[in-house]
Amino acid sequence: MKEIIIIISWGIGWLYYKTLKFLKREGLISRDYKISVIIPARNEERNLPKLLSLLERQTYRPYEIIVVNDNSEDNTEEVARRFNVKVVSLHEEPPAGWVGKNWAIWNGYLESKGELLLFLDADVEPREDFIEVLLTSYEKYKGLVSCWPYQRFERFYEHLNFTFNLVSIFSMALLGKKDGAFGPAMLISKKDYEMVGGHKEVKDKVVEDMSLAKNCIQKNIPVNNFLGNGYIKFRMYPNGILDLFRGFSKNMAKGAFSINLLNFLLIFFYIYGVYASIFYFKSNLFNILYPLYVFQFYILQRKLGDYKWYDALFFPLHFIFFLFVFSYSIFRTFFTKTVIWKGRKIRVD
Repeated sequence: MKEIIIIISWGIGWLYYKTLKFLKREGLISRDYKISVIIPARNEERNLPKLLSLLERQTYRPYEIIVVNDNSEDNTEEVARRFNVKVVSLHEEPPAGWVGKNWAIWNGYLESKGELLLFLDADVEPREDFIEVLLTSYEKYKGLVSCWPYQRFERFYEHLNFTFNLVSIFSMALLGKKDGAFGPAMLISKKDYEMVGGHKEVKDKVVEDMSLAKNCIQKNIPVNNFLGNGYIKFRMYPNGILDLFRGFSKNMAKGAFSINLLNFLLIFFYIYGVYASIFYFKSNLFNILYPLYVFQFYILQRKLGDYKWYDALFFPLHFIFFLFVFSYSIFRTFFTKTVIWKGRKIRVD
């Protein structure tokens, strides 16, 4: 019976792989758009210079770039002012009921003048033609268009994000009801953003990208999600393994229980099959079942980031680490009802 579960799980993995959508040029842009790029930034003095320099070199220049200093404890604001951008200064903690990132984005929106809003996390690294290519997808699909960046690594511990990366992109794949978006890069018209109430409507949500996308779907605004495909990259948690641990544990449990039931069950079954293959020792079938996943992960990881062959070969290490962080995230989310991120204790309801 366990062998059948593992093989079905492996097949589900390929099904997800086939449904992934990769960002690509969809043709020529039909007209000029005024794009307001809004960057929420808390303690981002290291990341901002690279991002703002890359935005200056875009083949399709944004109408304006707005950096929102979210009461940073470092030189975020001073760094931002070295560039030709608009800086919004928030020198107090968010009002009661607001999550910091949502408060920052909302204040950026209030200062924006463009007809399209492009929300970018401060750690993303867009290729010089990223905005141009993203616009071609927007013209084709309209609504909310989001993008999950390709993972770039510099230190060994960063490879431990493989399982989190995999689950994140599977949760947004086209299986079941579509009900989420990728937060690091989201493009939407100001008209549609205002129609759904923007980040004010999701002000208390830790997983704000999921909630914003759900609000769009409820208003019949299309939502389409893509993998970066080299057009945009990022290093998610470059400040050490504790940074990675806290970053994923802050919203993993909440995000897992925010996706639709069919997708949740399929991903759960898939992960169960992976763990079953790790601990399956009953017969010589183990010699076949384990390499099946090694091959699958090797193919998948080439699309997701700078992973190495040994990440696929020793995938049990990734999944054991994932289980540990996920368990901690469940504890923080549903028992203490608080998570800690960037020096803030955030209430999770």
